[in-house]
Amino acid sequence: MSRVLDREVATVSAKAIGAGLVGDSARIAIEYADGANGPTSMAGKFPAADATSRATAVSLKLYEKEVGFYRAVAPNIAIRTPEIYFAGHDAASGDFLLLMEDCGPAEQGDQLAGCSLEQAEHAVRQLAALHGPTYENQQLLSLPFLQPNAEARAFAAAGYPGASEKFCAFYEGKIEPELLSAIAQIGANSQSLLSGEVPTGPCVIHGDFRLDNLLFAIKGAAEPMVTLDWQTVALGDPLIDLGYFLGAGISSALRRPNEAALIASYQDELRAHGGPDLGDIRVSDGYARGALHGVTTAVFSAAFVEHNDRSEVIFQSMAEGAIELVLDIDAMRILES
Repeated sequence: MSRVLDREVATVSAKAIGAGLVGDSARIAIEYADGANGPTSMAGKFPAADATSRATAVSLKLYEKEVGFYRAVAPNIAIRTPEIYFAGHDAASGDFLLLMEDCGPAEQGDQLAGCSLEQAEHAVRQLAALHGPTYENQQLLSLPFLQPNAEARAFAAAGYPGASEKFCAFYEGKIEPELLSAIAQIGANSQSLLSGEVPTGPCVIHGDFRLDNLLFAIKGAAEPMVTLDWQTVALGDPLIDLGYFLGAGISSALRRPNEAALIASYQDELRAHGGPDLGDIRVSDGYARGALHGVTTAVFSAAFVEHNDRSEVIFQSMAEGAIELVLDIDAMRILES
């Protein structure tokens, strides 16, 4: 720690924080020797203790992606991310370590509790602050760790039908029958969504932009929010992030009366950051893919990461919000029969 901070550290202690699905985190308290000054706390992130979750993360190169993002992308974008003190990844073992700014005191986003309209507005504007600066930015889009992963795509295509069947069996009686039937329909038609050429896109996307990965009112409300958990960073259509957040990320009760205003806020902010006018977003294929991505992420997560009482309810919440958006905008139109 002394070497990382370039000052003599006397003691370090850590306490687990958060409830990450494929990585574990801790808040690290620091005391310095000889009156040295520096951050008195930081957040640390490292591989999941759960063997299944860790194996999933390593196979999908999630740890490599997150370290790569903080090293190469974060310094070049407008979205608020934590300052990084150390970012390291060992490809041979799959180990990684991030030591980053402690943005507390803050309000942890909560998938189950939901968020306010003001928080949702901050979130969509921050998405635009990611997509605008990276849109058709060839220097960033050519980074090796962002390139499409055909192996992961093949894994998803092969594993999704079985994962969908297990998901529907587990949540029978917990999710409304018409919603569960629609989720099963996506599983039955998943090859058109997940097989074939690996999709890419004109900008960097987060890939898992939802409330549990956001902190609001950070630094004691000095700033509105910060975005965490960049393990799913990729190249893609920016509307995948937007459709994912407005479906799987927030409740339909909040989305439905405010969807048009939230989309307009995103569009205005995207243009302010140098991005294009994306037209009528709600009828676009990218937005439809974002809604579907919310369903498939919930289904896959339920199959391949550690289960506990909270995670099971999170997967249900994500799937319900996402499938309701899918049905509201007829997103399944983009699936081949």
